[in-house]
Amino acid sequence: MKKICIIFLTFFTGFHAVKAQTQEDRLPLLKKEVQEKVEARAKMAQVMVDKVFSFSELGFQEEQTSKYITDILKENGFEIEYGISGVPTAWWAKWGTGKPVIAIGSDLDCIPKASQKPGVAYHDPIVEGAPGHGEGHNSGTPLNVVAVLSVKEIMEREKIPGTLIIWPGVAEEQLGTKAYYTRDGYFDDVDLCIFTHVSNNMNVSYGPASGTGMISVEYTFEGESAHSAGSPWRARSAADAVELMNIGWQYNREHLHPLGRSHSVINNGGDQPNVVPSKASIWYYFREITYPKIMEVYERADEIAKGAAMMTRTTMSSKILGTAWPR
Repeated sequence: MKKICIIFLTFFTGFHAVKAQTQEDRLPLLKKEVQEKVEARAKMAQVMVDKVFSFSELGFQEEQTSKYITDILKENGFEIEYGISGVPTAWWAKWGTGKPVIAIGSDLDCIPKASQKPGVAYHDPIVEGAPGHGEGHNSGTPLNVVAVLSVKEIMEREKIPGTLIIWPGVAEEQLGTKAYYTRDGYFDDVDLCIFTHVSNNMNVSYGPASGTGMISVEYTFEGESAHSAGSPWRARSAADAVELMNIGWQYNREHLHPLGRSHSVINNGGDQPNVVPSKASIWYYFREITYPKIMEVYERADEIAKGAAMMTRTTMSSKILGTAWPR
C-alpha cells in the first residue's frame, strides 16, 4: 500500500506544482509522510481485513462487504454511486475534482467451501462446507481504502487538485463485472487505473502482471425426457450429451498448447436417476496466453459440443458468462 500511495503522489504532483516549492523538493517529503500515515492506520487495516474475511460472501452476494466498505468511504467524504452496471453489490466511490483522475480497484468475493480459521496452516474450516476467502480478496479493497485515505489527507492539506476513485471487483472468481464497468464507460475519463491483488507470499511488486486470459462458457443441451425404466428408448438424454462433450474435451487436452488450461463443472446433470434428463449443462473456463489462442480453444470447444449434440440427437446452446483477456 505504501507503493500505491507513492504512485498516487508522483502522478498528482506530476500534474500540479505543490505550493511554492518545486515538486522535486516536496515530493520526497510527501512520499515519506504518506508512508507514515499508512503505518498509522495499521490497526484500521487489520480490522477491515478481518471484518471482510468474516463476511465471506460469494460473488454477486457481497452485500455486507460492500455496505461496510462504502459506509467507511462515505464517512470520509466520498460520493458513492451504488449498483453500477446493474450489479446490486457494485459501486463507484469518488472524491475530489479535476485532473488527474486515478482509480484503484481490487476484488471482494470469496469462493465456495473455503471456510477456514485464520492463522491456521492446515485445513480447519470455521463452518464445514461454507464459503471462505482463499485468495486474499478480503484484504485488497480494505488496504486500498487505507492508501486512498492517506493520500486524500495530504491532498486536502496541500490543496492538490485531482480525483480519487475506488471500485470493487465484484464476482471476480466468476469473471462477473469488470468488462461491464468498461462497457458502461466508467473508465472513460480515468487517467490511471491501479489494480491490486494479494498473492500467496509476502512479496510486493507493481507494474504489468503476467498471467493467462480466459473465457467462461456454459454449454446447455436439451433433449426429451422419459421414464428411465419404463420407456428409455423414447428419450434423448441431455446428460449423455454433457458426458460425451466432456469426454471429447478430455481427449482434446493432449493437443492444447502447454500454457493453456481448462477446468469444468457439470452444473446441471438432471433431476433424479429414474428420469432421463431433458436438460443438462456443463460450465468451462478456457485459459490461454493470447486472445487468438483463447478464441481458438473456444472454437474447438464449440465444435466438440456440436458433435455431442449430433451424437445424442439433442440441441446445444452456449452462453458466455464472463471474460478476462490477457494482460
